[in-house]
Parts: sequence; structure tokens; C-alpha cells
Amino acid sequence: MQRRTLAAMMALCMLASAGACGNSEGSGQPSASTDTAAAGDSKAAVSDETSAEAAAEADAPEDMDEITMVCSAMGAVPAGLQDVEDAINAITEAEINTHVTIEMIEAGSYPQQINLKISSGEPFDLMITRPIGSACYSSMAAQNQFMDISGLLEEYGQGILDTVGDTLSATTVDGQVFGVPTWRSMVSSAYICMRTDVLEDLGLLEKAQNMTSFSEYEEIMKAVAESEKWGYLTPMVASDNVGTCLALDGCYLGNDKFADASAYDQLGDLNRMIAINPDGSDPTVISNFESEEYHKMYEKMKEWYEKGYIYKDAATQSDAGGELVKTNVGFSYLAQGEIGMETAQSTMCGMPITCVKVLTLPISTSSCTKFVWTVPQNSASPEAAVKFLNMMYTDARIANLLAWGVENVHYTVKDGVAYFMDGEDATTCAYHTNDFLYGNQFLVLPWDGQEANLREVAAEEMENAQMSAYLGFSCDTTSIANELTALTNAISEFRPSINAGIASAEDYDAFVEKLHNSGLDKVIETYQSQLDAWLAQNGGE
Repeated sequence: MQRRTLAAMMALCMLASAGACGNSEGSGQPSASTDTAAAGDSKAAVSDETSAEAAAEADAPEDMDEITMVCSAMGAVPAGLQDVEDAINAITEAEINTHVTIEMIEAGSYPQQINLKISSGEPFDLMITRPIGSACYSSMAAQNQFMDISGLLEEYGQGILDTVGDTLSATTVDGQVFGVPTWRSMVSSAYICMRTDVLEDLGLLEKAQNMTSFSEYEEIMKAVAESEKWGYLTPMVASDNVGTCLALDGCYLGNDKFADASAYDQLGDLNRMIAINPDGSDPTVISNFESEEYHKMYEKMKEWYEKGYIYKDAATQSDAGGELVKTNVGFSYLAQGEIGMETAQSTMCGMPITCVKVLTLPISTSSCTKFVWTVPQNSASPEAAVKFLNMMYTDARIANLLAWGVENVHYTVKDGVAYFMDGEDATTCAYHTNDFLYGNQFLVLPWDGQEANLREVAAEEMENAQMSAYLGFSCDTTSIANELTALTNAISEFRPSINAGIASAEDYDAFVEKLHNSGLDKVIETYQSQLDAWLAQNGGE
């Protein structure tokens, strides 16, 4: 879509109006000298008119592109979004001739709203995928809902290409690029996140900080449940709205000791049905939900649910775990995050949160496709969309506006760190989101509680991170699109209650049976054959 400028037309109208009103006096036949003067005046007027028109055209901008960017809020949509949008447009309209409309959707309804937009053919130009149900990258890519932007990146996105490097292989199939992974600290770990005030009041803070097993975590949950003061809090809530408690992405947390926890590579499948050992020792693709390690997590959750430690509505909760802690529903939850996790969770919850690391995962294709910026097939202005996307990955002004808002309105900066304005906090600030969702996290100022050199430390951590042996492998799921749709439906039906420990053993068996009836064997076969070919091409065994 484009805006038309009216400056030249307005200038001509003003001149025409001036000419119409300029000769209202006198009568009779003009003399020769009068005719000559009139002719001179006429030529001067035409000259002035031509000059004014040329000046107006020179000052008028080209037709302006308009794009709509759709993104997910982490909770409620912030009230100050319009201020941020206006500040962004003050930059983009002048520098890339593009007006950006930001549509932010509450996290809980994001998958549903995205599906409605896609299915109705509503035009929008940029969107972020999230690892939530049908809004995940792999699911949408399998349904051909994204444009191939490889050519646009070469023409308008050189800054993106220089920034994200090899991670782009995670969203590339046969040379076609269907999205850009957010450039962020991808060294992700699983954490137990607990209210610090509760731990301090019960004298359990030191115990929590030094935990090395889930038995110790259970002892803390038991103390909270039996506390006269804090017993109204549910000891553990799900981390998200699909019932996820222990079964985080890529994590096997069923063993008691944290040291015995392990990781699996999902090979880009955010439905978590695919698993493989990331160290490359056994390149065999397996059914994740049928693995012994996954079943151990279910058994532990079932035990905790029966003891009353798990939120009774965990399988259907519409809010993220942090929101339930913030609203005094829960005491703790498990979550994944990168360096600076404690500060991020404390900000989300609006109170101090103690985070204890359980497991650090290798960087994998799934790490890269967790949050991906894409151009939907419905886009009316893909060129302008990629131009703006390039700014998101290269321009610190845009990155900080999207994350923290307008400087000196929503936040202030002291010694290289961003803070709330005096008298404001996470509950009262009109705009405050996160630093990892909007393109390039390394351009965003660290937040209060983080060191000023956080980004440098994170970059070094990235350089030294463990990598999956299969990083860069991306399965072309075109031939199994129908099976993936059926499997996604089956997983949506059963997984929340299984992950929350609510499902019976019979329900678990029914889930596995439905997976196979929905085409799981064909999906695993497809992943295996493509992985074998990828390994052969890339020198693997």
C-alpha cells in the first residue's frame, strides 16, 4: 500500500486562487502599455507558478510504502504502543520511505489470531513465529504460509545476511529462505524459577540456590504447600499455555539429579515429536513421545499432580507461568532462557525471582527456529517489509524502541543500562516488552540488574557454545504436510494433559496410538531419509 502526497497539488491550488483574485479593479479597454505590462505580468505569473510547482515536487517525498508488522506481546498489549510506533515512523519514513503499523497480539491468543489472518487472506507484511501451537515456524512453513525472501534479502537485507550468518540455514530449503531467525543469545538453559520473597520468608533461599536435584525442589514445593502464609499459592504452574511443566523444548528432565538431565535435538520440529541425540554418536531419528526419557517426565509430573503440587488447570491455562506468579496464583515454574534469565523473569513477574539452572542445551536448528521473522504470503509490500526487517537487525534505535519503548518516556539510561523512569515499574510503565523478540538482541541495551557489558559476555558465550551435530539441517516437510497437520491436532489434544501429569496411563497409550494412526511413521521416515542425505553431503557418517 502507498501514501500519496498532495504538496504539489496544494501549491498549484494556492497559485490558482491567488491569480483569480488578483485583478478585480479597473474597467474599459486597456492601453497598449497596459497590454504589454499585463503580458509581462502573465509571463511572470507563469514563471512563478512553474517554479513553485517544481519546488513543491522537489520537496514532496515519493509515494510512501505502508507495511503492517504483527508480533506477540508477552502478556497484555502495552498501552504505550502508539508512542513507539510514532517514534519508529519518524525514522523509517525519512530513511526508507516506509510507514510501519505495529499490531501486537496478546500471547495467549496469538496462534488463533494469526490463523484467522492467514485463512481470511488479510494482508500483513511481517510476523514473528513463536513456539506456541500453530504459530510455530515449522507448522506454518509446512503449510506454505511464508514467502521465499532469498532474492529480497540479497537486494534489501545485506545487513541481515551479515548479522545472522549460518543460522539462516535453519530456515532455508533448497536455496529458498522462508524466514530470518532472531539474532539473540541462543545458548539456552532450563531453569526452575521461584518467588524470592517466599523463599526468604520460609528460610529456603540458600537451599533453593544450591539445589542439585528435583527431590530438593519437591521439598521446597511441599514447604510452600504446607505453609500457613503461602499455602494459597500453587507450588508449580506450567511455563506456557500448552501445559508445559518439565517437558521443555529439547530437555529430558525425568532423572532426579540435575547432572543426569540430558538434551535431544528436535531437528527443527517444534511439536517435539522428533528426537535425536545431538552429539552425533547415533544419527537415528526416534519418536520422542515414546522414548523412555520422555515417559519419565510424565511419571514425575503425575506423581506431583497427585500430591497437589501442580496447578489444577495447568493443561488449559491461558497465561504464561510468569503471569500466574505475577497474579499470585503460583509460586514457581520451569522455563528456558539465556544469559540474564533472572532479570528477565523478575521483570516479567513484577517481583524478584530466583532462577536455578538445571541443564544447558546445545545450539540446534530448533534453537534458531524458535523465534523467526517471516513475510506471509498475504503480504502486499514484501520489499518494504524486508527493508524494515533489515533495520530491525542493524539499527539500535529501532531495536531499543521495540524492546523498551521511547527513551526518557518509558525508560532512562544510566551508565549503559536501561531503567524504568522514576516512580515506574513493570506494572505501571506504559511500554516494556523484551529484548529477544525483535530482530537483533545484541543491539538492545541491558536492563536494570544486568551488567553494562552483558551483550559482550553473551556474544563470547555464543562463540564458545556447544553445537548440535545437526545444526543447519532443515527438513523439507512439503510431502508430509497432511500428516503434520493431523499430528499437530493429536498433539494439541493430548500433550497438555500429559505434560501436566493429569492424563492417565491409558490416555498416554491412546496418544501414542493416535500419533501412529496420524502418520508419525511416515514423518520419521521422511526426516531420517533427508538427514541421511544431509549427512552424506556434509561429510557425516
